[in-house]
Amino acid sequence: MKVTIYTDPGCQFGFNAQRQELQLMWHYGHAVEVVWRMIVLVETSSSFEELGLTSELVGRTRQRLAGLYGMPMGLQPLTRVAATIDACRAYVGARRHAPDRALALLRGLYRRAHSDQEPLDDLETIAIAAADAGLPADSVEAWLADEEVDAALRADMAASRDALPEALALPHKLAKGEGGFRYASASAVFEHEDRRVVVSGFQPFAVYEVAVANVAPHIERRDAPAAVDEVLAWAPYALATAEVAELRGVDIENARRELERTGARFSPSATDGYWAA
Repeated sequence: MKVTIYTDPGCQFGFNAQRQELQLMWHYGHAVEVVWRMIVLVETSSSFEELGLTSELVGRTRQRLAGLYGMPMGLQPLTRVAATIDACRAYVGARRHAPDRALALLRGLYRRAHSDQEPLDDLETIAIAAADAGLPADSVEAWLADEEVDAALRADMAASRDALPEALALPHKLAKGEGGFRYASASAVFEHEDRRVVVSGFQPFAVYEVAVANVAPHIERRDAPAAVDEVLAWAPYALATAEVAELRGVDIENARRELERTGARFSPSATDGYWAA
């Protein structure tokens, strides 16, 4: 089965949706190919006013998401909207040329943008995220100037702006742009043989489970991890407390106590932090 997720490292909803995506990989990763395609929310850095937004509105949304989902989100006031096109291009370059490190790069870009609140239109931010993912700076720099990488990015952008009929049936779960509706961050398309389920917008993991059951009912669901040690040994990168809690099926404070008892290494960040074995 294939799952295509439409996202952007600059999107705060996409950042929080990593909780659901990790659950998808844990429970079904043995039989599911997950592909992330880039939306590119902003091609040119802008003021909030130019996009019809305000700093206060964006700040309130970040506070609400941090409160609801417990991810480590920086809550310092933002002054502008940073273009995400180069960050998306770097990810697409990794997806093409270093697929084993691409997910780690996407994670690094999310973390730099939303926990550390570093601007994604700054090439230094991208370079640091690449270093975090074990990617050499010269490779990433080359991808940013690669015509084939750019063509692949443009294909991602076009696909994200060509929502399937099932998605268009729920326009309130899509984003409205100049050319019409596009997928909002964390929209996902589940496909296997002649079956397809489209999950529009930010959705809880339970919706993903229903999609898998309808598209590929033969796939067995892996049980939840029995202990946090199991989670950290499997994780492709350091995990937020909220992500460990989701995988374990416990609340955040119980997950934190379990992590502390195991001696896991904690790196404070924004409103919480990240854990590694």
